This record gives sequence, C-alpha cells and structure tokens, in this order.
Amino acid sequence: MKNNYLAFTQTATLWLIIFASFSVALPTAFMSWAMGLFVVFWLLSGNYTIKFERIKNNPAALASIALFILYAIGTLYSSASWNMRLDFLMKYHKLLFIPLIISVMHSEKIRQYAINAFLISMIMVLIISYLKWLGLVPHHDIDQGFIVFKGRIAHNILMSFAMFMMMHQALKSAGSIQLTWIILSIMAGLNILFLVDGRTGQITMIILIVWFTYEAWGVKSLAYWFSLILLGLTLHQAMPNLPHSRLFDIKQEIKNHQSNGTQTSSGQRVEMYTNTITLIKQHPLIGGGTGSLENEYAVLAKNKNLALSRVPNPHNQFLLTTQELGLLGLGMLVLMWSLHWRASYQIEPAQIGISLRGLILTIVIGSLFNSLLLDAGEGKFYCVLAGVLLSAYRPLQKIRP
Repeated sequence: MKNNYLAFTQTATLWLIIFASFSVALPTAFMSWAMGLFVVFWLLSGNYTIKFERIKNNPAALASIALFILYAIGTLYSSASWNMRLDFLMKYHKLLFIPLIISVMHSEKIRQYAINAFLISMIMVLIISYLKWLGLVPHHDIDQGFIVFKGRIAHNILMSFAMFMMMHQALKSAGSIQLTWIILSIMAGLNILFLVDGRTGQITMIILIVWFTYEAWGVKSLAYWFSLILLGLTLHQAMPNLPHSRLFDIKQEIKNHQSNGTQTSSGQRVEMYTNTITLIKQHPLIGGGTGSLENEYAVLAKNKNLALSRVPNPHNQFLLTTQELGLLGLGMLVLMWSLHWRASYQIEPAQIGISLRGLILTIVIGSLFNSLLLDAGEGKFYCVLAGVLLSAYRPLQKIRP
C-alpha cells in the first residue's frame, strides 16, 4: 500500500513538472497552480535523503538556494513594511523551484517530455499569433502587437528562446522534419520582429542567433554577422521608409524624455537606472533590504521633484538585486548564473547543455532591461526550465573546454 502511494506521488510530481513546462506560455495562473501542486506532491513523495543528496551534489542548485537565503536575510533590515518585504520575498521563492526539480527529475525520458511540452506550447502560441494577424482569431488591440496570453515583453522573450531551440532542432534533423523546424524558426523570428513589438525579446533574439551560429560554426560566423549588421544599418539609413522595429526608436525616446515633463518608455528606463545607482551608493555592501526600492525611490523622487515617483523595480535585475542586497547580492546573482553556465558543460546529452546556455543568455540579456527574476511569468519560465535542464548535470564528468 505504501509503495503504491509513493509511486503515485512520485509520478504525479514529475507530470506536474511537465505540465508546468507546458504552462510557461499560458497565463501565469496555470504555472502557479502547477508549481503549487508540485511542491505539495514533492513533500508527499518521500525519498528525502536521495532528494537532498542530489541537491547537495549540484553546485547550481546550491547557488539558487544561497541567493534566496540572501533575500530572506534582506527582509530583516529592509526599510519597507513587513507586508512589502514578505511580498518581495515570495516573488523570489521561485528560485527554490530549481533545486526542487533537480532533486526529483532523473529520467531522461521525463526530461525530454518537459522540453517537448515547452516547445509544443510555444508553437501553439506562435500559430495563434499568426491567426490573429490574419484575422482568423479575434484580437483585442492594446498596442502591443499580436500577443497571446502574455504581454509583449514576456511574449518575445519566451519566443526568442523557443526560436533558439527550434534552430537547434533543425540543425540536428534531416529531410522534411528539418524543413519544418526551419520554417517554424523563421516564423518565430518574424513574429518577434514584426508581429509583437517587445524590444527586449528582439535584442535577445539577435544575440541568441549570433550565439547559435557561433556554437554551430565557430568564430568565422561572427565575421559574417558583423558584415550583415553593417549592411542592415546601411539599408536602414538609406531606406528609412522600410518597416522597422521599435529598437530604432530608442535613441529618439531617450532624447525626448524629460524627468519633470514628457515621459517616454526608454527615457524612463534610463532615468530609473540612474536613480537606482544613486540609491545603491547609499548602502553599497548589503543594500537597502528586500523590497526597499519603492520607498527609497519615492524619497529620492520627492527631493528631485521627479514626475516618475512610484517605482517598485528599476526594470533591471542586476540593479534591483544590488539595491536590495548590495554588492554581496550582485556577486551571488552573477555566481549563480556562472555556476549554471559552468554546469551546462557537464551535461549529457550535449543538446541539453546547449539549451541551458541559450536559456541563461535569454534571462541575462532580458535582465539588463527588466527585473525578470522578480517578474512572475518570466522568472518562473527560467526557474522551471533551468531546473529541468540542470537535472541532467553529472558532477563526475570532465568539463569540456
């Protein structure tokens, strides 16, 4: 009886990870339910000694736990109310999904199911987005393009990583299957550039394509990209009426922005970055505490008479972590991603490691322009998939150069 109970709870735990991977592209509530149930079944499924042993032997998992512990300590000296401190701490609890998933996922078949579930959900989103564009599916225009389930920022970030995985699927396939993956990759790229105008995802897509060609064909591919970028910039200058991305509007938005008057999206971000650095200088070593930025920013905005005064996060994860936890927290954040990257070279099959590096690049690039670990959808996207991919880590394998 006990064996049947444990078998059921352990199986349910794994299938909830698969469902969570599929629900990455769905409204955030689906993943919240999936991961909430996952934690319950994780607790019920026993085998704690084995689980903790797997976590202990995985440096990437330990780094995620260490960063969360720093956020927990940060609540003790934060200037924010306790409600705000705990609210922010709960936003970062998703970091614990990484070690929890690593502790139970040891089957290559289940791991592949989870990866396929993510790809299937993103292909579904891609098709729906195009059907909206064609007018075959109802679309409510909110000036974000043909988004599906997510806002334009999250849509394009997720789609850029999905495109990266599709390109690698094409690279290792042949015949009609390869052609299918190539077509899907092109559709994903065009969707990011023209159908949905999230600039973070557009930048991420470009860098992921460059990284893909580097891993596939080596340093010589970078010379081709440099030439192509020069050609693209030349065409943009020579033919200004061509369809173009919002990326080209950034310079003008920053120029038009006024701290006490006209507000633009790019200008607000630069203003938030500058003011957050000012706050960091007030307590550089351990920061102002978890959830403290909004209070401290409001005081600064009042002193400077700024139009933008309520800023819960500066749209940059590196700056937010440094403001909350100081240089100590920034160092742990960088160490966590460094250990995740290092682990990617100790993973078999190699395709899993390649996907993990693409995932890390996606979150790191996105975190330059958004507070992605804080954000519910994008943060869970990283932590769930990182847990799935890092579960393939093998500590005794030799690191490839």
